[in-house]
Amino acid sequence: MKKILSSVFFIIYSVLGALSQDMHFSQFYETPSLVNPALTGSTHVMRASIIYKDQWGSVTVPYRTYGAAYEMKFKASSWDKTDPFKSKSYKKAFNRLAGGLAFFSDKAGDGNMGTNIVNLSLATFIKTGEFSSLSVGLQGGIIQKSVDYNKFVFSNQYNGTGYDKTPAAGEDYGTHTFITPDVSAGVLWRYEKEEEVIGENNQLNADVGFAMYHINKPTQRFIAGTSDQLFSKYNAHGRLLIGIPHSSIGIAPSFLMSFQGKQKEIVIGLMAKYYLKHESKYTGFVKRTSVGLGVYYRNMDAMIVQLMLEMGQYAVGFSYDLNVSGLTTVSTLRGGPEITIRFNSANRFLFQKK
Repeated sequence: MKKILSSVFFIIYSVLGALSQDMHFSQFYETPSLVNPALTGSTHVMRASIIYKDQWGSVTVPYRTYGAAYEMKFKASSWDKTDPFKSKSYKKAFNRLAGGLAFFSDKAGDGNMGTNIVNLSLATFIKTGEFSSLSVGLQGGIIQKSVDYNKFVFSNQYNGTGYDKTPAAGEDYGTHTFITPDVSAGVLWRYEKEEEVIGENNQLNADVGFAMYHINKPTQRFIAGTSDQLFSKYNAHGRLLIGIPHSSIGIAPSFLMSFQGKQKEIVIGLMAKYYLKHESKYTGFVKRTSVGLGVYYRNMDAMIVQLMLEMGQYAVGFSYDLNVSGLTTVSTLRGGPEITIRFNSANRFLFQKK
């Protein structure tokens, strides 16, 4: 009986909460368009990724969320030729504009409550120092939501021994699906100082930003006669990568704080990276390879364990949520897995042209 009551509570809470809370991923920095539009193009000339999350399969109908994203700086090369008569005379360029396209989809609960999002992002970069820059991002998108009312059962359909869907539910439904526009914006400060000598491992990278999502507060119409608005969401985030000099270890703490209506989400943690290979600074023939192990905490919800393998231009990340909320009686710590695959352009080697 305790398990049944916990499951019923979870379904009701999830269906109602889905109206006011956005989809989220544990590997949040792998989905930059959901964290801050100003992150678009901030780390690589080109970046493409896919991500998939499966959660709550131990409690109810699994919630499945996935997405794909592509972003690029509009100036392809990170180096400018300084002398047209010399083949190897370059200086580091500063790319000032980037754009991105992202798609995310989510299916939740017994009613197949679905959310599809398409985001188009644009960011511009302003140099603030030798190693630092400020970026401003704007994002326009479309949100499509749907629900299958035929999947629900109500108290008047209970005949004493079981549920009979033949009688009408007597509920005044709204539309099964609707589409609304969405507008978001953000700012980001970034500091990036790479190692000066191969293998010295003294790089220092950092960023901190703030973003506001659903500035226009899109209208939602799941119930007939209502026009509830989606709450605006406020994100504050930051991360740091510190190389321990003359070692093969890097430390990367990060955090994300999200506030949306009465909902809040705070994720904080740290990843330790071990570098198996150091990249070639001048030719680019040897790519950096690292293995990362991270532990994060999402407030009042889950402990997150993450494994990240980066091999030059490719990266594969896997994480698992260990549920530590009030649902542990039913979930027995099982939250769900998440996997991401990323491809990005090579780092800014001296003679890179493409």
